[in-house]
Amino acid sequence: MDCANVDVMVRFWSAALGYEVDRRDDDAALLRHPAGAGPKLLLRPGARRGGGPSRLHLDLYAVDAERVIGWLSTLGARRVGRYDDDGERGYILSDPEGNEFRVMTAGPTGFARPFV
Repeated sequence: MDCANVDVMVRFWSAALGYEVDRRDDDAALLRHPAGAGPKLLLRPGARRGGGPSRLHLDLYAVDAERVIGWLSTLGARRVGRYDDDGERGYILSDPEGNEFRVMTAGPTGFARPFV
């Protein structure tokens, strides 16, 4: 993910996902799950092109979305709106640099496994 301030984004996303810094150099940081499971997240300096929407589409599924959103807000996330489409419900948030992501209510579908 391109970031204006890598340090701010490392603090936010490592806390939000429960990840740790796998590698760090002068410019970039690679975050990973402590058990090595799941995808890694590379944070590096750079600006979004054209000021449009972020190119990353991240959905986090939670059993108690309101509680998770409250916690993410203490980390610097901002609530943008609600999402309700095709039986899936959740909230659109933005991280400290304005990249939007969703916190979805974990439902009965096989895809929606809660992270918290």
